[in-house]
Amino acid sequence: MSLLHPYYIIALIFIVIFSFQEVYGRKIEKKWLWFLGGYLIVLAGLRNQVGPDYGSYIGIYNYSDTKDYISIILKAFYLDGLQPVELEWLFVLINKLLLNIFNAPFYMLTLVIATITIILKIEYIDDNTFYPFTFILFMFIPGFFIGESGQIRQCLGSFIVYYGIRYIKEDNLLMYLLCIYLGAGIHNVCYVFLPMYWVVRIPLNKAWMLIAIIASVFASPFEVYRVFGDFISGIASDNMLVEGFNGYIDETAERLNGGIGIPEVMMAILTFFLFFFDTQMKEKYPYYEYHRNYAVLGICFYFIFRNNPVFSSRLAGAFIGFSYIIIPNAMYVVSLGTKKLIHTFIIALFVFNFIVFASFRNIVNGNFTIDSYHNYLLP
Repeated sequence: MSLLHPYYIIALIFIVIFSFQEVYGRKIEKKWLWFLGGYLIVLAGLRNQVGPDYGSYIGIYNYSDTKDYISIILKAFYLDGLQPVELEWLFVLINKLLLNIFNAPFYMLTLVIATITIILKIEYIDDNTFYPFTFILFMFIPGFFIGESGQIRQCLGSFIVYYGIRYIKEDNLLMYLLCIYLGAGIHNVCYVFLPMYWVVRIPLNKAWMLIAIIASVFASPFEVYRVFGDFISGIASDNMLVEGFNGYIDETAERLNGGIGIPEVMMAILTFFLFFFDTQMKEKYPYYEYHRNYAVLGICFYFIFRNNPVFSSRLAGAFIGFSYIIIPNAMYVVSLGTKKLIHTFIIALFVFNFIVFASFRNIVNGNFTIDSYHNYLLP
């Protein structure tokens, strides 16, 4: 088993302490959330040769400088310029501006992307839960390593859309569409969020949730997603980043042929919380129905695309990122005894994820270990 670098351990200890404080004490001032965010920006933004996708993004950085501004802007309007722009226009534009105007080294790109992502992440978490540190703890492993320290394009694009939830709440369609457009300019997986403005208004109950999830499980072996042809492939694929992405995937032949692994267990846990706490959450937690609808869609997507690890991770994962917030939020609507049980479960799951992540090759391949992590600022 490999050990995470102490910089990550420090962050985790900080998060655990404040998780206990917010659950059993009083609400934590937002300044501490920003303090954590600043530290994570340094860890993710100024990392040096850390993350399985690091080399691929260096390739994109150099690639972006070969494209002219006119072709990039035309790509933003879905028009063809003199030069083909194979990647999303806004990400290419950010890369090119940093190179052409500031002559910035590559780590400035990771710093800019990490800064924007974590600011949006903090705003989303603060808007949607009373337990921000507990949610961050719940998602930190492997989320921080796959997202802010790995697939930075999809992570940034997704959090632009996550931030846009506030505009769904405000019934501001134009601003939500703008978030979709900007998010898709970073990673086109964000287009799958487009219907969510209307999906959140679907009146689901336990019966319909059960029918949808069971139908998706039964549809899993038939690979029905193939009827969409290249459309889904275009959204989920990452071209130059596939090799880096595969560093995070540990799919066995047994699991791909119907076995049960950690992702299936997490889907079962989320489904349990959806059904067991649905009534209390509807009564006591504002906008719970939005996250519930995201969760059901994410679970269904996971099983429908299960035979393709990239699809099931990217497309389903985009919605699951929304919906896992239901688990810590359940503590808000239950008795103190049940609240303690849920928090204990979250801590136990965090410890389990920590052990699993340290045991697999992911931590070594990503250079997150004590002997391989390097940072341009930290010693």
